[in-house]
Amino acid sequence: MHAFPKMEVATVEATQRNLVAMGYNRIRLVFHGGEPLLRGLPFYQQVVEMQARLRQEFPDVMVENGIQSNLKRLTPEWCEFFKQHRFSVGTSLDGWRELHNYYRQYPDGSGTFDDVMRGLEMAKEYGILGGYIAVITDQTLKQDPKAYFDYLVSINPKVELSPCWEMGSPDNKPPYVLEPRDFLNFLKATFDVWLARDDPKLEVRLLHGFMQALLGGRDMTCSFKGNCRDFLAIEADGSVYPCGKFAGIPEFYLGNINTQPLAEVLANPIYATWLANRTDMPPKCQACPWVKTCFNGCTYERYMGNGQFAEVSPLCDVWTGMFEYTDQRIKELQAQMV
Repeated sequence: MHAFPKMEVATVEATQRNLVAMGYNRIRLVFHGGEPLLRGLPFYQQVVEMQARLRQEFPDVMVENGIQSNLKRLTPEWCEFFKQHRFSVGTSLDGWRELHNYYRQYPDGSGTFDDVMRGLEMAKEYGILGGYIAVITDQTLKQDPKAYFDYLVSINPKVELSPCWEMGSPDNKPPYVLEPRDFLNFLKATFDVWLARDDPKLEVRLLHGFMQALLGGRDMTCSFKGNCRDFLAIEADGSVYPCGKFAGIPEFYLGNINTQPLAEVLANPIYATWLANRTDMPPKCQACPWVKTCFNGCTYERYMGNGQFAEVSPLCDVWTGMFEYTDQRIKELQAQMV
């Protein structure tokens, strides 16, 4: 069995100190995985003790902690700790039992739905659930959009829709990866369900993102920000990557937070090249009316492997189609208000 490295408190401290040294006064640390609860409660207790010391040094710096877990190991003791120290807890739930369990299974073939729901309900009971991610797969697109949406928000009003996409050629993608045309049709139908609900308490990140990008609000969807400088991935051993989706890909290794200042890590030419892939728009994008709202989608969508990027996002038709559709729906709503 492969033994994965365990993150040490010193790595978390090095990360936080380096961010402060670079002028950041608001920091959000999200402990991800693998499964972060496997690190054990004593580790997180030591983390908050370390952060308490740093607050004395840097009283003007605000640090928020979050954790993304499958919640299988969540207990009341964990919940009390997270509540006391204001950790925001997230998980992944892809829909009702049959839909979620279709791809999310244990090695013995049993589904993970019951464990996720048990942990999710416990997190809600303690008031620590920040939201959850619903991954949209080929199986999702076979569902009725209204039934799917209604189910998701009945579990929790804050949910992030995350399209399933993997790097590589469209010719050899696995079956769970989305077909763009089907995905666009599903998104349009789901968007209409969301609009019809007209409930400000429902925070569905991807759908909000389309609307906010067009209305000039603060877009919560990183894919449409046009700026990938706000996110870094720090592996357990301190290895730094430009984004969580690129973590562990050797071509995008930037350095190590334990042995190098962050400024030096980010001066790596690999980072500059990676950012250029985000900011340099190809001719098709430059001529597109939605370039300032789409920004060619998420960089990872275009990654083909071996350090190579497609010029235009393979989900281009999805994003431009949704911005066109959202713009149309906004105009219809405005006309009704006259």
